Amino acid sequence: MGFYTGVKDMEGCPLNLLLSREQIASIVKDLADQISKDYREKELVLVCILKGAFMFLSDLIRHLRLPVQIDFVRLASYGAGTKTSGRIEITKDIEISIKGKDVLIIEDIIDSGRTLQFLKDRLSLSNPRSVKICALLDKKARREVEIEADYLGKEIDNVFVVGYGIDFNETYRHLPEIYYITPGNQRKK
Repeated sequence: MGFYTGVKDMEGCPLNLLLSREQIASIVKDLADQISKDYREKELVLVCILKGAFMFLSDLIRHLRLPVQIDFVRLASYGAGTKTSGRIEITKDIEISIKGKDVLIIEDIIDSGRTLQFLKDRLSLSNPRSVKICALLDKKARREVEIEADYLGKEIDNVFVVGYGIDFNETYRHLPEIYYITPGNQRKK
């Protein structure tokens, strides 16, 4: 039941369900409730890290009970593999002013933490009132720098995940659930 039969295995590895649509929706609503409470009567800018977090952002803003501004940044650190390269490149920067505003970075998954630390430091140079992080998933086992999400959906094991905007070589983003891969040719029962 946990296997999505509508797509091919990921390079011969089965896709195993990690989070269902219902679980994701519950996590997103809970995060939105907390953010709405914490940022009531504040000028909040959501900075979404493309491309992986776009579905998360889209669902999150529908549950927020406060006005927000939205901008996007694209940072490349993965290339065409399953492990981060360690080198971070900005391929799309924010376009609106964040000076004096509260900024909430929207991220799909925290891995090494290097990308988020880089972005947080970079955004801080624009003198925002605050810079915090909201992440759907967190792989603490892979952390290389000390950084934590201020708002976290779920901590996960050190597995490679796809779906709900998260890709592998630009595929699997369309899946409405989040899956992890199991190396080898055996499907998880």
